[in-house]
Amino acid sequence: MAATGSSLAGVMTRINGRHAFVYERILLLVVRETELRDSVTFAKQDLAKRMGVCVRSVDRAVTKLRREGLVTTEPVFGQSGAQLGNVYRATPEGIELARTFRRDKPRAKK
Repeated sequence: MAATGSSLAGVMTRINGRHAFVYERILLLVVRETELRDSVTFAKQDLAKRMGVCVRSVDRAVTKLRREGLVTTEPVFGQSGAQLGNVYRATPEGIELARTFRRDKPRAKK
């Protein structure tokens, strides 16, 4: 299943002076797409490949985001009944948290 509107362009890899955790990058993606398009649809395998992480890392991150009430998920099924992926939406709490993330400042040249 192709991801819908889930380009990683602009999703920070460094947040608040440190390397961003997988769940933070996924939250930023879901928040951006929720604000632009109301939701984002992706298969965990596709997103993991594009992020350069294993599927288990994406699965753990999504579980954490759902458990903490930062995103909601809804399964998407094909005509055969097979699950194709999920629709993800950020909650108001997720949007608020993502707004606290800051990009690193460019390092001064010496």
